[in-house]
Amino acid sequence: MIINRKLQLRLLSKNIWYSYIDGMAFCFMLGIANPYLGIYILRFGGPQELVSLITSVQPIVLATVSLFGASYASSFQKKKALLIPHSILMRMFVLLFAFIPLLPHTYRAWSFFLIWAIMNIPWAFCNLSWAPMMNHIIPEEQRGRFFGTRNALTGVTTLIGTFITGVVLTKYPFDMAFSGLFAVGFISVMVSMFFLARHIEPVVPEAGESKKTIRSDNSRIFELDIRPNLQPFTDPQYGSIFSLSCLAIFIFHIGYSMAVPLFTLRQVNQLAWNNSLIAIIANVSGLTAFLGSYLSGRAADRWGFRYVLFFSTLLSILPPLIWATSTQFAILVTASMLWGFTGSAYMICFTFMVLAVAPRTNPSRFVAMNTVIGNLAGGLGPILGLFLVKIPWLNIEGSLMAAATIMFAGALFSAVLTKRGTF
Repeated sequence: MIINRKLQLRLLSKNIWYSYIDGMAFCFMLGIANPYLGIYILRFGGPQELVSLITSVQPIVLATVSLFGASYASSFQKKKALLIPHSILMRMFVLLFAFIPLLPHTYRAWSFFLIWAIMNIPWAFCNLSWAPMMNHIIPEEQRGRFFGTRNALTGVTTLIGTFITGVVLTKYPFDMAFSGLFAVGFISVMVSMFFLARHIEPVVPEAGESKKTIRSDNSRIFELDIRPNLQPFTDPQYGSIFSLSCLAIFIFHIGYSMAVPLFTLRQVNQLAWNNSLIAIIANVSGLTAFLGSYLSGRAADRWGFRYVLFFSTLLSILPPLIWATSTQFAILVTASMLWGFTGSAYMICFTFMVLAVAPRTNPSRFVAMNTVIGNLAGGLGPILGLFLVKIPWLNIEGSLMAAATIMFAGALFSAVLTKRGTF
């Protein structure tokens, strides 16, 4: 297969707008869900341990499916054929959340956890196919700007979803508010699905190839022989720098993901904040997140992903330290704003930097292994935090400091990456 450059440029404007609207509609649902995962568990009467588990289950599922499903994803040269059916299936799970309040109270927290976990199986195949598809659609010289702008726009709708959720949870009974929010979220993700399906991938057969070849799906869905999927680390041209970038992300992301549920536990269990104060924190973090995405995307095109990665990881160390040492609301709001700004810049690098350190022809296995490494760290972090908070002399404050220390180690490897990388 080859990417038809003329077709790519001719369709570029339409594809970009389809992607913007798709992402904005989908992330409205994420604004309803992600910032409040721990809150939903606690309000459903779930145990404290389940707050950390629901934070870690998504990356664990994504890492596992990506590791064993990478060969299947790689066998599709045209990624839209893999993306669309799994996207539809994943969106169906969003509707199931709305019915959880109909269950007996004892089962609600665990049902929420299980639906969230299972939903991530098709979501993993979406991740394995969406980034390579956009690699085909967006010219290399415009990727940083595109991803930065898209993440900024999706950050706006994530913030809107987060704000509306905070207002609804404050004004209405929890069960009714929860069902209504996820019903609206389902409508939003189906609007997203409509525009996702309209993308046109400018991949055409090479001489001697057929259209059937570039849509090939000749691997098992789950391949237990994972040796081919580990080849990116030993690739003679790209393996060394890819391994270094994965190491930096792996170490940093353990601390980063470890801090997320600790913030929730600090707010609810130690500071005893109500839903209104928690919503303010979620909203100010989201408010600066889309600004971080917009600026970091442009910075990546101008100076390179490696510098954005280094400065975003370095500055991200400060918010956990502030949350560990302060109880002043204004100071914690400022820390949350910094967390949103630097976190969104880091996530641009975590998600899309792999496209700059992978072969241009078929980056699927590189994307898969990047997903495995990052999400493995994302699963380990909350579990590690769960054990650390049980240590009496550490508690939540000491665990936040431990998270900051791990993040600092990852930032040091990011500094090495700035010296050795060229992307």
